[in-house]
Amino acid sequence: MNQIIHFLAWNSGLVLFVAAFVEQSGIPIPAAPFLLAAGALAAAGQLNMITAIAWTAVACLAADTFWFYAGHRGKERLLPFFARLRRGRCASKSPRTGIRATLRGLRILTIAKFLPFGTLAPLRAGTLDINPVRFLLLDLPGASIYASVYVLLGFFFHRQLHQLMAIVRELGTAGIVLVLLLVGVYAGFGLVRHFWSKFQKDTKDAGGESQAALLQMDLENEPGK
Repeated sequence: MNQIIHFLAWNSGLVLFVAAFVEQSGIPIPAAPFLLAAGALAAAGQLNMITAIAWTAVACLAADTFWFYAGHRGKERLLPFFARLRRGRCASKSPRTGIRATLRGLRILTIAKFLPFGTLAPLRAGTLDINPVRFLLLDLPGASIYASVYVLLGFFFHRQLHQLMAIVRELGTAGIVLVLLLVGVYAGFGLVRHFWSKFQKDTKDAGGESQAALLQMDLENEPGK
């Protein structure tokens, strides 16, 4: 962490931009240590907090814009994929319009910044032919929130930052493996529950169709018909 802080002190804007852009582009290299270090530098008066948040937010917008246009150009191939993801999940819900749709899009884009597969959100937006200016206006608050959360954490907890990084180093590979294992178990449980619910629904539908077919056959075989 000391090396990150010293490096940031000399190249703050460029480092924050590259770190955030790389992470938000889907490359599994976390930008959080750099943003936390930027907050610690801001607390020490060696870095302007607003500048750090601005550089990070601009990097997020740049990465999301790339995925937005990638989704727009490949929408014919991507739309069936997203349709399969949504099938059966929102079939009974009426489509949101107006302010509700805007708030939902804002919430999704904000949450996506903190998730490993957050690139799916701007990619999905690109397939929907959303106006690019409207997309950027929706994405800007989420990018600012993402940057502010980590920078402010580093600012307010700069004294504990070194202790936190020491704990992470002590956990080392074992801690990372444990976290990945827990995430894998949770994801596996979710998939099993999803497919089991789908299997039950398909079985119920098939049973209903079979009963209807038998009833039709009985009616056709009744005397005098």
